[in-house]
Amino acid sequence: MITLESVSKSYQSGDGPPLEILRECEWKIGRGEAVAVVGPSGSGKSTLLHLLAGTDQADAGKVTVCEQQPSSLNAEAAAAFRRETVGIVFQAHHLLPQLTALENVLLPTLAAGACKGTAAEAARGRAIELLKRVGLGERLEHLPSRLSGGERQRVAVARAWMLKPAVLLADEPTGALDAKNATALTQLLRDFQRAEGTTLIVVTHAESVAEKMDAIWRLAAGKLLLQ
Repeated sequence: MITLESVSKSYQSGDGPPLEILRECEWKIGRGEAVAVVGPSGSGKSTLLHLLAGTDQADAGKVTVCEQQPSSLNAEAAAAFRRETVGIVFQAHHLLPQLTALENVLLPTLAAGACKGTAAEAARGRAIELLKRVGLGERLEHLPSRLSGGERQRVAVARAWMLKPAVLLADEPTGALDAKNATALTQLLRDFQRAEGTTLIVVTHAESVAEKMDAIWRLAAGKLLLQ
């Protein structure tokens, strides 16, 4: 499902030498696995997710996700890859404030063209089902301003699963939540992952979140090591 082969990534920092973030990383994640990636700030966890999503490119090596190499795709194909293959949940929910919870969950279908006729009806049905599954069946028409922080993040989770991605990337998804909501959201991610057969990769500082995954990988000194 996901492989990294001798992947290296550096960033230029001012006039000094390049800052090496990833150093000849080797990684293999199977279909339907749920893994956590932990490590100190600045260790490259978010960079790793950007490489998997195709929003950044490695300096060397090969990144393969679902038999595709994101860095080799043209702009149109890369956009389709991120829309159809990879779902993303961020620490900040990134909901559009002028749209209701239901409309926010339906957003990915607009780019996918599922906005007319029976396709639109099916998309609306799935969005409602997802919101019910995250416990927000009574909040469909609520704007984000009328939802709590935990509720907004649950809408973001529903939106990420709207197009049934093969891979879901979660970048510190519980970082802005209190302990109770963080626990609930982590369980929600696992429930969705098992039900949908999705490969789940969660970047986190929280050991309590990492422990809920099938495996924990630690990113340190530019290398990924199974903990």
